Order: sequence, then structure tokens, then C-alpha cells
Amino acid sequence: MDPLHFTAPQQPAQNADGSITALVATPARQLAGATHITLTLPAGLPADRLAGRYMLARCGVQSEWERTHNWHLYLRRPLFVAGHRQTPGEQSTQEEWRFCLPFAGDPGYAWLAAQPPGTAVNLIGPLGNGFVLPDHARHLLVAAEPARLPALLPLIDDMLDRGGQVTIAIRSTTSVPASLLSALPVAVEIRHAATDEEWAALLEATLLWADQLAGWLPWPHLPSLAAQIRNIRMRLEKGFAHCLVDSDLACGYGACLACAVPLAQGKVTRACVHGPVFDLRDLVG
Repeated sequence: MDPLHFTAPQQPAQNADGSITALVATPARQLAGATHITLTLPAGLPADRLAGRYMLARCGVQSEWERTHNWHLYLRRPLFVAGHRQTPGEQSTQEEWRFCLPFAGDPGYAWLAAQPPGTAVNLIGPLGNGFVLPDHARHLLVAAEPARLPALLPLIDDMLDRGGQVTIAIRSTTSVPASLLSALPVAVEIRHAATDEEWAALLEATLLWADQLAGWLPWPHLPSLAAQIRNIRMRLEKGFAHCLVDSDLACGYGACLACAVPLAQGKVTRACVHGPVFDLRDLVG
């Protein structure tokens, strides 16, 4: 097949094999060190508990030439859901989904970011277990680095929609980009910590106020986060804090074991099916 004469599908669709054909809606853009892209998908896909959930994208399979030359396409890449909405029109059968690609330097992500509007992208999902807001929760504390924060936007919106309050604790050695601040809801409180000391003080000022914590921080920060919760709140209660963990989400079904995550007391689980969001107490004890 001549790659110059490959014709992409013109409409998003759910395929017979269970995958989804999506179309690039708008060019990818950079936001706080992460890539963001909007894809058009068919309407009617599961859209509950989107924060922390992901889709797996096949990056680079637009022609027979790419099948034989671009080997990176055979490993799907996770796209974390940052939001979705129905496309304009009363009878619309399509939805626009926003995705966050927080990890730079990957050839598959680079391919996806370079695609123009109308390009077809094959997806599987939504996959995984996302964040859940208990019925009683009204004060949400979100802890994240700038590049990871947009993946928690659906949870922030859910809390605001129920009339709750949200404080966002951003951990970053540099100032928070204005582009990220403008993308956040105006109703949230934003706090920034640049050093370990500032981070500890920030948590001390907010943990007693919060009745729910949601975070996406690098794995090495999780034990200290649990220790600070215990120090400030006297104990780390089951169900209080949940974190999205870094893992290699390759197959989405737990078959390849690339996503194995260590749990407390020496246990291991698979992030792609049992996560990638876990109770912090299950992770660190």
C-alpha cells in the first residue's frame, strides 16, 4: 500500500473488534510540560469515574509502510482522560474527549502529537479504575505536579458540581505556568510549594480541612505523603486518600504483567485492571 494514498475514516466509530476509531479534533498543544490532545469519539461510551482512567492508543499505524518501518507502534500508549463533552448539535452522535499525555520523550506520543485534525487513531477503552468521590465528601484536596494535574480535572469538576470545595496543592520547583492556571476552574483554591519545607507546611494547612485526598505524585513521594497524613490527622484512614500510580500500562487487561505494582505487606497487583488509582493505605501500609 502506498502511504501517500491511504484514506482515513471520516467518522469516529466503534469497531467490530471492540476497539474505537477516533479522529484528531484539534492539534496537540503543550501545557505545563505535558501534551494535550482532543479526539472525537462516538457517543455513548462509558463516562463515569473518568479521572484516573485511560485509553490505549495505537500510535503510528496509518499505512502498510508504517506497519513495517515504525516498530514503536506495536506497544499502545496510555492517554489519560482530562474531560469530555458532546459535540455541538442536538442530534450529535459524537463526543470530544480531552486527553493528557504527561510523559515526554516517547516516540509514540510524539507521533500522536504531530497528527493533523482528521487523522484516525485506534483506541481501546476506557480502561482501569478511576477516582471515586464518597457521598459525604465536600472538601477535596488534590495533590499533583503540574504536568499530571490535568488528568484530575474530571474529579475536580465532579466535586464542584455537587457544591463542594477544592484546594489544589501543586508541587513544583518552578512557578506554575499561567497556561495551566487559566485551564483550572475559577472556583478552586490553588496553592504552590517549591521546596520540601513548603510542601510539608502546605499539607499541614490543608489536611485537617480535607475529607478526601486525590493525588498523582511520583512513586517516591507516596511514603512521605502517608507519613504526613498520619502525623497531621493522627491516622491514615482507609478511603481517605487515593493516588494514581506510575506504571507501564501496555495491554490494559493484566496479561503482560508490565504494570505490576507493589503493595504493602509484600503483595503485588496489576495497575491496568485493579488501578491505576489505589487507596494510599494499600500502597504503603
